[in-house]
Amino acid sequence: MKKFILNLLTVFAWIYQIFCVIGIIMWIVMGGVMLFGIRNPDFRAGFESSMYVKGVSVDSYIGAIVVGLLSLIMMSVAAFLICRYARLIVKNIKQEVYFADSNLNLLKKLLISVAGYTIISIIDYIIFITHRTWFAKSSNNVLYPSGVTTGLLFLAVLYVVYLVFKYGMKVQEDADSII
Repeated sequence: MKKFILNLLTVFAWIYQIFCVIGIIMWIVMGGVMLFGIRNPDFRAGFESSMYVKGVSVDSYIGAIVVGLLSLIMMSVAAFLICRYARLIVKNIKQEVYFADSNLNLLKKLLISVAGYTIISIIDYIIFITHRTWFAKSSNNVLYPSGVTTGLLFLAVLYVVYLVFKYGMKVQEDADSII
């Protein structure tokens, strides 16, 4: 059962990494199309007339759009790295390598990637809240952003796992030195 679950996690990580690459390509193409459209006067006129928040200039939101797209690209890259490091940890565990330097380094990289993803989601959430009337009339849940709180919770749990692995390596080294 353990091997089946670890193989399933590996497959899910590969699939999610593929989706992350597709997402990165999609966000880059979307950014190019939007920047081209903003510079095109015909597109811009149609866009400004279709806005339901009247009196708002598109120029005031260009920075938010660009930062939002860059944050989505960086979140996709961070998610790709999270899956990569998790997949490598699962690979080591399948080979029954538990308390090793490679796992500790992978956990540290995973922790940094999750921290980056969480920080970027906080920035994305702040951009969404400050420009909410233009991006969307209503949000999912403005008072309790699930992406940010889930990221912070995952970051805390992952930090505890990192500390446990670090302590486990120390105990393993002590046990090896005694024998």
